[in-house]
Amino acid sequence: MATGITNIAARYIQRRVLLLSVVLLGILFAVTVVLARSYHAWESEFAQQWIQTGNQDLKAGRADAAIKDFRNALNYDPEDNLVQLRLAEALLAAGRLPEAHAYFLNLWERTPGSGEVNLQLAHISERSGDVDDAIRYYRSAIYGVWNEQPAVEREKVRLELCNYLLANGRIKDAQAEIAALAAEAPPGDAPLHEEAGRLFMRAGSPSQAVVEFETALKTDPKNTEWWAEAGKAAFDRGNYPKADTYLSRGSRNHPSAETRELLEITRGILRTDPFQAGLTDAERARRTLRAFRQAETRLQECLGPAGASSSEQLPLPGLGALSNDVKNVKDHVNLRSLRNQPDFQHNVMHLVFRIEEATAQQCGEPKDLDKALLLIGKQHASSEQ
Repeated sequence: MATGITNIAARYIQRRVLLLSVVLLGILFAVTVVLARSYHAWESEFAQQWIQTGNQDLKAGRADAAIKDFRNALNYDPEDNLVQLRLAEALLAAGRLPEAHAYFLNLWERTPGSGEVNLQLAHISERSGDVDDAIRYYRSAIYGVWNEQPAVEREKVRLELCNYLLANGRIKDAQAEIAALAAEAPPGDAPLHEEAGRLFMRAGSPSQAVVEFETALKTDPKNTEWWAEAGKAAFDRGNYPKADTYLSRGSRNHPSAETRELLEITRGILRTDPFQAGLTDAERARRTLRAFRQAETRLQECLGPAGASSSEQLPLPGLGALSNDVKNVKDHVNLRSLRNQPDFQHNVMHLVFRIEEATAQQCGEPKDLDKALLLIGKQHASSEQ
C-alpha cells in the first residue's frame, strides 16, 4: 500500500517537473526569439545607417568613403543585392574597374534582366574600350527590368547608347536607335523630339532631323533656336525653300552668325538655281548666263600661281582643260541660245558645276554666289542618280 502511494507521488512529481520544464523551455524559447529579433533589428538598423551614409558619400563624390560604408553594411547582411549594387557603383566611381566588374558580374548572374546592372556593365565595358560588349549591355539595359520609372530610365539609356554609337562611328546602328527613340517619344515631348533631331543631324540623316524638329515646333512654335535647327536640317537636306522659311524665323530673335550665313546662302541659291520649279524659259536662261559668267570669273581667279601649282596633283580635270571648255562655248552662251536650246543650257550648267567643284578643291572653299552654285551642283547631281 505504501509502495503504491509512493509510486503515485513519484509520478505526480515527475509530471510536475516535466510541466515546469516545458514551461521553462517555452519561456526560454520566447526570450531567445525576442532577443534574436532584437539583434536582427539592431543589425538592420546599423546596416541602414551605413547604407544611408554610403549613399551620401557616393552622391558627394567621396567614392573611397562610400566603399567603406557599403562594406560595413554588408557585414550585417552579406547577401543584400542592393548594397552589393551600391558597393559596385562606388568601386566604379573610384576607378577600381576589376573589382567593380566582379561585383556587377556576380549581380548579373543573379539578375541578368536587371536594367541597372546591365547599364553599369555597359559603363565598365565603355571605359575598358570594349565597344561590342558595351553596346550589348546597353541594349540589355534598355529592355531590362527597372523598378522605378522604367519608361524614363529606358529613354535615358537609349540616349546614352545613341551618343555612344555616334562617338564610335557606328552610324547605321545609331540611326536605327535614334529612329526607335523618336518613334517611342510622345508627340508632346518637344525636348525629346528636338534631341532626336540633333542626333539625326550628327548621324547624317537631315531628312529625319527635319521631321523631328517640326514635331517639336508643333508643341513649342516660339522656340527660335529650334526654328534655326530645323532650317539647318532643311538646308543640309537640300530643301532650300523650307530652309529659307525656317532660317528666317530662326534669325528673328538673337540670330547667330551661322544662321545669318546659311540664310544668305539659301537665298542666293533660290535666286540663282536655274532648275527651280516654276521658272519661265527666259528666267532660266538669265540664271544660267549669270552662273556661267560667275564660274568663268572664279576659274580665272583660281588659275593664278596657287591654283596652277596644285592642279595636276588632283584626279579631277585640270583647270587648264576647263578653261579650254569655257573658251569653246563662250561665244555661244547668250540669252537667246540658252532660252531656245534646253540641252545646251543643261550642258552649260554642267560645265559650271565642274568648274565650281574643281576650284573648290584646288583653290579653297568658295563664297557667296560660287558657294551657292557648288551646292546647286551637288543637289542636282544627287537628284540625277
